[in-house]
Amino acid sequence: MEAIITLSNVSKSFQLQQVVKNLSLTIPKGSLYGFLGPNGAGKTTTMRILVGLIEADEGEILFKGKNIKKWRKSLFNHVGCFIDSPSYYPNLTAYENLAYIQKITDKPLAEVDRVLNVTGIYYAKDKKVKNFSMGMKQRLGLAFAMLNDPDILILDEPTNGLDPEGIHEIRNFLINLCKNEGKTIFVSSHNLAEIEMMADYIALINQGKLIYDGKLEDVLISEEYIVKVKQSEEVIQMLTNSGLDVTRLKDNKFSFKADQYKMAVINKKMAEKNIDVYELTPRKRTLEEIFLNLTKTDNPLKKEVGLYE
Repeated sequence: MEAIITLSNVSKSFQLQQVVKNLSLTIPKGSLYGFLGPNGAGKTTTMRILVGLIEADEGEILFKGKNIKKWRKSLFNHVGCFIDSPSYYPNLTAYENLAYIQKITDKPLAEVDRVLNVTGIYYAKDKKVKNFSMGMKQRLGLAFAMLNDPDILILDEPTNGLDPEGIHEIRNFLINLCKNEGKTIFVSSHNLAEIEMMADYIALINQGKLIYDGKLEDVLISEEYIVKVKQSEEVIQMLTNSGLDVTRLKDNKFSFKADQYKMAVINKKMAEKNIDVYELTPRKRTLEEIFLNLTKTDNPLKKEVGLYE
């Protein structure tokens, strides 16, 4: 796993309040990385530090192995960002807003039409931004981030204000950028279902501290299986004799916990006994369930999934 962004022991305080506390993250190259946490957890502050809008009090940030302080003049040749609510010139059109940035940075104007197309607002290129809906402004913010085809996108709540169709389009757009164009995308969101559908990796922070940093699939895995068989009493007895705790459910179903190797042995035994198996499925936790549990103080789930104290 090649890291494209690394944060090491980053801290930030405002007056007497420490907002980010000794935070370390590793964002793999080419990943779609979800950044999660409740309101006030320090997400936006971390993202501002990432792109050099504010300086950390302590710690180090590396982009492609190079300290961010050495990237200051050329950082935005490689990084596109959308943090907080982007600022626009309300009396200018979408095209004029984007063209202004291109002119002052001496970049090609052809990029303006490209990003308006890919973000789905080309049809409104000549409309003044003051007349844009919230969703259209979000798309324009993405267009700003996409100017000049950066390797890395850092996006703070990019689907905020979008309707379900718009959220679906942006999700597919980001997945395509990551999977087919090799972009690295670091995205924060309160829409946990959206992150679950698109992210490879996640970090979850609470009160400025890291709770989890790693593969999304690893934190969702649960060693609990749900089974429905014709000879339920026979199988329950077999599992109980094997030392497993079985929980009876509705409709002739029951559940138990076992790792995948033990599950393979159990499945083989049921086949040998000619058990009619109607259902055998692992129970997968949702990201919402994980999020709500992990942000509770002293939750035992932290130890279950090997999360940070």
